[in-house]
Amino acid sequence: MIQRFIYRALKQGLNEIKADNRILQFLFEDWYSMSEEEAETIQRVFNEKTPLVVHGYLPKDAQIPAYSITLSGEAETENVLGDEAAQSLDENDEDYGSDIYTAIWEHSYNIHCYAEHPDVCQYIYEAAKSMLLSAGTIFLEEGLFEGHFSGMDLIPDPRYIPEHLFVRQLTFKCQREFMQVDRLSKLRKAFRVRGIHVDRSGSPSDVGGVKTLVTVSGVDDGQET
Repeated sequence: MIQRFIYRALKQGLNEIKADNRILQFLFEDWYSMSEEEAETIQRVFNEKTPLVVHGYLPKDAQIPAYSITLSGEAETENVLGDEAAQSLDENDEDYGSDIYTAIWEHSYNIHCYAEHPDVCQYIYEAAKSMLLSAGTIFLEEGLFEGHFSGMDLIPDPRYIPEHLFVRQLTFKCQREFMQVDRLSKLRKAFRVRGIHVDRSGSPSDVGGVKTLVTVSGVDDGQET
């Protein structure tokens, strides 16, 4: 549910913008060389009408300006043999003995930036770039890597965009491991051996590293003790 991480990053960023007007000042006045007056106007826009953040396409009666988060596409990009990563061997874990399957997936999400004025649309688009770029800690904590951003203006389409709105699209691509524990496979494989036979010429290497829990105290005429 990577869209939830994006949602959290946008909400956190908007709260920080409302609490500290230097954030937009650094972005628009210092970085984009806008006038102090215009930068103050942008701050006022965010304070008076903080953009709404929603999952999925924007509802007809939604507050504007707004961000909507949609899935553009995702696919498995890397896998391991049989998709099997390991077997849980921690005896204190409730999944002890279960198979673990894994693969690397690439995800692409669109953040649509809606506004009733073209300038405001550009403001919230640039702010979204800044907020997501600053959310590296959130994304790293959730296991996201190889993040990339891109963006574009959208051609007006009445199926998705009301006529009176302007929309820019910010796309966020990333990769993340998709791991599953098959609890139904629990204890179906021999990962522990009890009462193993050891012949006269045997050695610890014969058991292939399996934890046998067997101690051979002596061998006499082929009889183990």
